Amino acid sequence: MQTSELILLAAAGLVLLAIAGVAATRRAGAPLLLIFLALGMLAGEEGPGGFEFHDHDTAYLLGSLALALILFDGGLGTKLRRLKGVLRPAVSLATLGVIITAGITAVGAKYLFDLNWIEAFLLGAIVSSTDAAAVLMLIAGRDLKARPRVATTLEAESGFNDPMAVILVVTAVTWISQGGAPEPFGAGLSIIWALAAGGLIGWFGGRAIGWLERKVGLPIGLYPIFAAASAVFLFAFAQVIGASGFLAAYLAGVALASSPRRAADATERFSDGLAWLSQIGLFLMLGLLITPSHAAEVALPALGVALILILVARPLAVLICLAPERFRLNERAFIAWMGLRGAVPIFLGAYPVIAGVENANLYFSAAFAVVIASLVIQGWTAGPVARLFGVAPPLPRAGRWTNAGMVAAVVAGFSTVSFAVSWAVTREAPSERLITTASVAELRSALEPLRASSSAVRLESFPADWADLAPEERRETFARVAAGLITAQNARILDDRAALLAMRARIEAGEPLLLPQQARRDTLARRYGVRYEDLDMLIERVDIIPPSLGAAQAALATGWGGNESALARNALFGRFPSGQERFSSLLASAGDYVDLINTHRDFAGLRAERARLRAEGEAITGLALAAHIAPYASSGEAYAAQVASVISSAGLERFDPDAPQDAHES
Repeated sequence: MQTSELILLAAAGLVLLAIAGVAATRRAGAPLLLIFLALGMLAGEEGPGGFEFHDHDTAYLLGSLALALILFDGGLGTKLRRLKGVLRPAVSLATLGVIITAGITAVGAKYLFDLNWIEAFLLGAIVSSTDAAAVLMLIAGRDLKARPRVATTLEAESGFNDPMAVILVVTAVTWISQGGAPEPFGAGLSIIWALAAGGLIGWFGGRAIGWLERKVGLPIGLYPIFAAASAVFLFAFAQVIGASGFLAAYLAGVALASSPRRAADATERFSDGLAWLSQIGLFLMLGLLITPSHAAEVALPALGVALILILVARPLAVLICLAPERFRLNERAFIAWMGLRGAVPIFLGAYPVIAGVENANLYFSAAFAVVIASLVIQGWTAGPVARLFGVAPPLPRAGRWTNAGMVAAVVAGFSTVSFAVSWAVTREAPSERLITTASVAELRSALEPLRASSSAVRLESFPADWADLAPEERRETFARVAAGLITAQNARILDDRAALLAMRARIEAGEPLLLPQQARRDTLARRYGVRYEDLDMLIERVDIIPPSLGAAQAALATGWGGNESALARNALFGRFPSGQERFSSLLASAGDYVDLINTHRDFAGLRAERARLRAEGEAITGLALAAHIAPYASSGEAYAAQVASVISSAGLERFDPDAPQDAHES
């Protein structure tokens, strides 16, 4: 009982916070849907709320209900006379426009996310449709008073275009799942059936609702409930028979609004309140569903996709679809800018997850990141853009350059923030605090507890008096530090390897990967330069580097820590960070080294030999791999012989671990 009450308390509290957010941010012009999403993320697993919600099936069901109510309310607010005047351009944008948008966006997605063509098309289809909730909320805003013909075109497009996007997504998912293209004739019939049947069900269903309201006597408070329940029934019925429930819900609202009926004002007020609650609940739920760190990892490529969508795909689609229509150039430009994305792309992004499509996490997280970009870039600038293009009355003392400056500032600011977030999430961070030593004496004290040969060392830099050490002590201390740095990196690598082996075991057992597992696999695949589906290749690359090998190479590169590169630039392996004077720490230099060995094609032979040793249960040692390190230096085999000689003469193999055994391979 107490748990149920706590859930109700939390749910009601979130709704109240969302309403408070509306009041607090409305003057700032912030997109309200962005506020709802942010509250959901704060309540989610990575926010202060800590609530874990990964039930995509439930989210899909509740999301369908919310979208049906939002579209029905949008239809109630659409005047039939105005709709007739923009029906042709709206339908063109909602069908041909969606296909063009999906296709152009897919080209960018292919190269930005390194997908094949059908995977890229799936991502393009997911983000191809404008969002009714987002568009209707902006059009109804007090500051965005766009011309009626333009506003109605955008409203109608957002109500009509979901069916096409859904069909494209389902087609792409079917193609990926079955490993072959669906039959084109059948796909074409599905599109025609979804649009025609959905439209007929919605139109005649809405008329029937109005007729029943006139014929059946009900208490005044039941008419709005009857209308809303009927709209949901029409939506569900259309979905069950393979028609478009989204189109049915929208046209049911249009048809009901144009019919004589009882309690019209009460129905519209009730529907408006229900739509607000649906929008709040929908975006709060979607915020709970997403894992922000997963979306942040794909923020940069997703920003690229969003900019292609906003600046290339949408304008071209509008240019082609509205070519035969009587819209002014400034109106076309505004319609192109107002291709706002919202709940529907995230909602469609959940479809590959439910269908069990491989790499579903990428589509869901990328769709979420694109929606955030659209809400900020397009949503926040809707008012200034409307005034800039002259489709809305200008504000006092605000010229065209002011509006243009606001748009440029939002785009530049969001792009900068996206880059910073993506960099902060994906950059390598030490798992433990770095050791900072001001003197050799402090370094000795820091190393004293680490007596084991294989102890990890996380040193920031050599102390200032490092050169004062006697040669023998310096060699021994340097060997311990260099081998310890590699051991520290190996600890991170072994953790990643264990996760990958658990994934492979899950796949071999016939179970799909969980979304957090997919996200981690995708992150590692990008880091190690492997396609996500090649799990065996990824596992081969994610493996340890023998500490003796790294210590010997560092000794050769720095003269046992005696040159300027090691002391002033934290560079132990003859490499320097791109575009920077020095590595941030010695640990960062070791990280750069192990990543090079594990990713560069020149060391494929070393990785293959390492995999053989592991498969046969033999120890992965520096001497065993030294012959394969020849590509590291121009002298080739002579360099490899030097490395082997240093390992032997200095006894560096004492730092190498015993014969390894993977937990999932034992």
